[in-house]
Amino acid sequence: MEQNISPSSFPEDDPFIHWQERILHITCVLGVFGGPFALIPSVWWLILQGGLTHVVIFDVASYLFIVVVFLWKGLPLRVKAGSIFFVCYFLGTLLLINLGPMGAGYIWLLGASVLISNVYYSLQAACYSLVCNASILICIAGAIAADQIEWAHQLEKPLQLWLVLGSNFLLINSLVSILSAVVLKSLRETFRKEKQMRINLEESENRLHAVFDSVESVSIQGYNKERQVICWNKASEKLYGYCAEEAMGQRLEDLIFPETTRKEWVAAIQAWYEDDIAIPAAELELRNKFAETVHVFSSHVMSTDSRGEKIMFCIDIDLSPLKQIEKEKTQYEDQYRQAQKMESIGRLAGGIAHDLNNLLVPVIGYCEILKNDSCKVDSNSRAEFLGSIYEAGLKARNLVRQLLVFSRKQPVEMQKIDLAVVVTGFEKFLRRIIQENIELRLVAADKAIPVYADSNQIEQVLMNLSVNASDAMPTGGRLIVEARRESIALPKKMIQGDLAAGEYAVLSIKDNGVGMDEETRLNIFEPFFSTKGPEGTGLGLATVYGIIKLHGGNIEVMSALEEGTVFKVYLPLLDNEGQDVRDVVVADNESSGPQTILLVEDNVHVRELTDKILQNKGYSVLSASNGKEALALIQREGALADLLLTDVIMPEMNGSELYQNALEICPELKVIYMSGYTDNIISQHGILDQGLNFINKPFTEKELTTQINRVLSEQRG
Repeated sequence: MEQNISPSSFPEDDPFIHWQERILHITCVLGVFGGPFALIPSVWWLILQGGLTHVVIFDVASYLFIVVVFLWKGLPLRVKAGSIFFVCYFLGTLLLINLGPMGAGYIWLLGASVLISNVYYSLQAACYSLVCNASILICIAGAIAADQIEWAHQLEKPLQLWLVLGSNFLLINSLVSILSAVVLKSLRETFRKEKQMRINLEESENRLHAVFDSVESVSIQGYNKERQVICWNKASEKLYGYCAEEAMGQRLEDLIFPETTRKEWVAAIQAWYEDDIAIPAAELELRNKFAETVHVFSSHVMSTDSRGEKIMFCIDIDLSPLKQIEKEKTQYEDQYRQAQKMESIGRLAGGIAHDLNNLLVPVIGYCEILKNDSCKVDSNSRAEFLGSIYEAGLKARNLVRQLLVFSRKQPVEMQKIDLAVVVTGFEKFLRRIIQENIELRLVAADKAIPVYADSNQIEQVLMNLSVNASDAMPTGGRLIVEARRESIALPKKMIQGDLAAGEYAVLSIKDNGVGMDEETRLNIFEPFFSTKGPEGTGLGLATVYGIIKLHGGNIEVMSALEEGTVFKVYLPLLDNEGQDVRDVVVADNESSGPQTILLVEDNVHVRELTDKILQNKGYSVLSASNGKEALALIQREGALADLLLTDVIMPEMNGSELYQNALEICPELKVIYMSGYTDNIISQHGILDQGLNFINKPFTEKELTTQINRVLSEQRG
């Protein structure tokens, strides 16, 4: 029997049919196996009554027919149910007519009603069945009233009894049929909704899987609490190199996490699973199947499955294309900067060559005139020529220093100086570099203005700003240079950065020239930015800004077209005013007594010139071209040298090594180092780091003798 109703025989797309068939099967089974319990007592009673053998035969034959139909293999269950319904209906009607309430007619009619309700599972079918049964009962009641039913003669008040029994049967019949129909209908509706939900879920899953696998640039992995991969889309296969079959079931850290961060990530994942500490989205460096670095932006989402277990999804966006673009962008930027640098160097070289050539013209020209014996030059002209050569040399030196300061290569000699003294001491030089039709006015406070600075570089700042101011007044004007103290209560906005509140030394350069517009004002400190056209190198103000930043200060610029310009240089003011401030302008002191200077210089022209300068100042000079020769001289002359004036960088033995060896012969020997190299090269020889006495080439006679007198005076003191 089970083979006739196996699940495989039911439509797979409607689970209700399966359950309806099951209910029909159960009903038929109850009819087949429960029938004898009603049939046997009925047959026995009929036999005892006698004369009803035909009813017994029909009763037994009907039951056997039901059994045969039920056991008929290959016959659809609905056909079986329909056949059984008609047999039950016919048998029940016949029993009620022949036996009345003493037979099993009620049971067969009730079974037929239940069957029809199960087949059509509707209230309408239940009502039809109920109407049919009621019609049969009414017809029998009419027959009883007409005295056409034999069994009614044996009963008292048979019509009343029949109506009572019939009413009770109809009540039971209606309850069973309607309840069966309602239950089946409700069950069908439940299955229909479940089927629709399953269809919707499948469609949603299909859409999700379609999106899941179609997104090529977003890698999605899902993993459980043990960090085993349970989800791996096609983008993950492309990004990490593992196909889904390889990745499924593997631990995530074994697939994509580098060894250096593996423990850290395992701890973070476990913390989220156990303590709900979320993992923030971030840019990560992971690895692929081939141990190559993969750059991704990774975010994580925690979810739960149908069993309530947590599942973490890792969503990775491949940043490799972006990284490649950034790399190419950096390369292009480097190439562009290199091209700009080469262009700037070319412009700079052209400007420097132009300025140096202009400075070399008077030097070469006047020297040729003075050298030519045929040219008669009086003493006044000779002095004028020599002055022009000297001035051109100073300008060339300042040009080189300006270039070195701009490139941050100029040696810096930081010391405590008085800004007011620097300004007043530079007045004579300023009057020589500005036009004669410009009125120069210097204002310096009587009180010392101590700052920690390199006086040469402060003079460079003063010179550059004054030259710019002079160029801004081609038809004449007024230039005011002022040094003073100033207290800043609140931070001030500058062109480059902000100036913090505090006490400052202020160097102000004010002119009443042509001024500048706002766009020019904001760009004046940019390298190679010039308002002088082809004649300008664009280094002057950039150099000024570099020097001031090196000294920890800043520059304020105020200007308007046709209203002049004011540059205010702010330098940190020293607070230890009680200490003496070194006067950077030292009077020309002559040598006090016969003192011996050991001069060591490998360049013959520099050595001969320096030798003559020192001898003219009254010093006794021992001259040598290298360290070995110098040591031999002082050994031969005895410990007579008072000061070693040596170049820093020389063949075989540098200046520092020479001084250390010379101290063994002359323990009280002082030293002044001189060099024309940049500070990074000099620092390699340990000169600037030691804070020793140093003079930068090229130097003037005044600068050299001032430095020597200062060092020797300290020795005497």
